[in-house]
Amino acid sequence: MNLREGTRRLALLLGLAGTLGGCFVSYLEWQDFQSQRTRHVKFEQLANSDVVKEQRKTLQSPDPFAGIAKPIPQHGRAKLSDAQPLPQIDPNTGERQGWEWPSTVDKGGIKAIRWSENYGVESIETEEGETLYQTPAPSAWLYLLIAFFPILGFLIPWGAVRAIGWVGAGFVKPS
Repeated sequence: MNLREGTRRLALLLGLAGTLGGCFVSYLEWQDFQSQRTRHVKFEQLANSDVVKEQRKTLQSPDPFAGIAKPIPQHGRAKLSDAQPLPQIDPNTGERQGWEWPSTVDKGGIKAIRWSENYGVESIETEEGETLYQTPAPSAWLYLLIAFFPILGFLIPWGAVRAIGWVGAGFVKPS
């Protein structure tokens, strides 16, 4: 039995199996990366669209209720259930509060926009029913990490078998 040749072959075999495992993990990470990138780009395009800018300008107008659906009178009476919730004005500071409600848009592929307190876009509901939230752009380091998974998949088992073989060879007498 040749311990040296057997260890080398076992290290290569496990290294190749590790490479396949690393490729699988790399593929899964790539799918997550692409999904995050797509969500980020789609949200940014819609959040910076002319429709959102127009809605923001309407909300920032001096009339605090401009652009908000007001109750529609029916036979001279307005029903409270016909109106969207109105923002509250703080009497001390004059700032608007309660921007967690969406403003309905229904144009440009946007059904509704949910605003934060500083007129930032919290989420966008598209006409297809998809809700988009602000997601960070994926890091450029992920490209490098995704490329290293197959390499690490080879090196870790290969190195482990070589190290164990090296230690085991110290206990065997040369023939």
